[in-house]
Amino acid sequence: MSGSLIAIYARRVKVFLLWSLFIIIILLSFRVSNVDIKTLVEGFPYAVFLIGEMFPPDFSRWEKILLLSIETIAMGFWGTILGMIISFPLGFLSAKNTSGGILYYISKGLASFLRSIPEIVYALVLVISFGFGAHVGVLALSLSTIGLLSKFYAEAIESIDKNPVEAIQATGSHGLGVIRHAVLPQVFPLFMAYNLYQLDRNIRYATVLGLVGAGGLGVELFTQMRSFDYQQAAAVIIVIFAIITIIDRVSARLRKDIIDGKFMNKENKYKDSLLMLIVSVIAILSLYFMPVDFKQMAYGIPRTWEFLKGMFPPDFSGIAVYLKLMLETVAMGISGTFLAVAISIPIGMLSARNVIHAPLVYNIMKEITNFLRAMPELMLALIFVVAVGLGPFAGVLAIALSSVGFLGKFYAEAIENVDPKPIEAVEATGARFTQRILHAVFPQVIPLFNSYNLFLLDKSIREATVMGIVGAGGIGFNLVMSMRAFDYQETATLILIILSTIMLVDWLSSYLRKKVV
Repeated sequence: MSGSLIAIYARRVKVFLLWSLFIIIILLSFRVSNVDIKTLVEGFPYAVFLIGEMFPPDFSRWEKILLLSIETIAMGFWGTILGMIISFPLGFLSAKNTSGGILYYISKGLASFLRSIPEIVYALVLVISFGFGAHVGVLALSLSTIGLLSKFYAEAIESIDKNPVEAIQATGSHGLGVIRHAVLPQVFPLFMAYNLYQLDRNIRYATVLGLVGAGGLGVELFTQMRSFDYQQAAAVIIVIFAIITIIDRVSARLRKDIIDGKFMNKENKYKDSLLMLIVSVIAILSLYFMPVDFKQMAYGIPRTWEFLKGMFPPDFSGIAVYLKLMLETVAMGISGTFLAVAISIPIGMLSARNVIHAPLVYNIMKEITNFLRAMPELMLALIFVVAVGLGPFAGVLAIALSSVGFLGKFYAEAIENVDPKPIEAVEATGARFTQRILHAVFPQVIPLFNSYNLFLLDKSIREATVMGIVGAGGIGFNLVMSMRAFDYQETATLILIILSTIMLVDWLSSYLRKKVV
């Protein structure tokens, strides 16, 4: 047998083994996370009943909802601003071409650590130290923002064109001079786009931080759901959806203008200036609705130290149970991601204008993805717990539906950006719709799809770690209970397990993305 035939057979065996492993992992994840179609079918009437109980929405508490809405936006805005300020120098210190030595590794490690802890875990810890309120939400979002933005900033800095840097260095400039004249002009548009993305993300997360007492609309939503006042809960959900949808669309438009170089140009100067003025006024006014008790904050610093001291040494006596819960958490993330991919592929296709020539169809699909993207996972988990009961299956459904909002959008954008020539060539042969997709579209988008799927898997496992807060399975429930029982040594163990798992998943996801893209 020739060497080429051996190589072909070896490649086929490798592909077969990889697909077999993939199928086994999916099936095991379904089993561990209790994915059960029968339970879903039986729970469907309860979901319909719950939705029916929400109508008509009760806006009688509109004044409180309005104030909490402003507070939520303020939390997201100021959490982003504080995070940006700290991320800016940290991003340069975390980039290989603008940093070095021990400082580079410390900065890189700090960013990875901060990025690995979910926002709501920060909020849980900070509530213990600084009490309830929106200031806790701002601090939690700031810490998470530092981890994410510094990573984005560092990647942008590392990918710059080296020629301008070398030209500036040739004039005798070094350090800050090179950064000011050669690096910043190249990365500024990307930095602004990342900041807007982070603002969008932070406002989304600010809507649920109230579930643990960190201010915003989440407090009202959790209170109404717990008291079974679903009409008032529906009013809060509608407001949250409206806020996130508006922020998402404004942010997307600004990001596009900045990247395309259209922001504040002659054509858009007055419109963009007015928008910036409105945003600035809202940001300043929001401080009035988000009072910060600096005396309470000062008292919280010693409490933070006491909390940290109480975590050591961690209590590993229940490690077997915790690892089992973490396995359930990972299974939830994998199951939710698989279901999201399966649902998102047809939705993404139907949302792409270049393959669907019926405006009504792709506009409906786009609105579905917009709605699902605007609904935070924990909010969906609250609803699914009512429908299918406590446990990981509710978390899987919440992760899956929320993820469809992101994947459906990403898939549609990837399809809309494909080279039209292969599609036209296949159409010229008289091929059917499915044949055009299989032979002209899929070959172009599969690498991007795989990258998106891996990114989403990383995100889904992070989200799964906190689903237990609302009773939707995983390790989150034990984390909350250990804090409420002041068993901080157990809390430390749970946080270490969550942190280690997320960092491992983050590394594995980054490694695989480099392989498939």
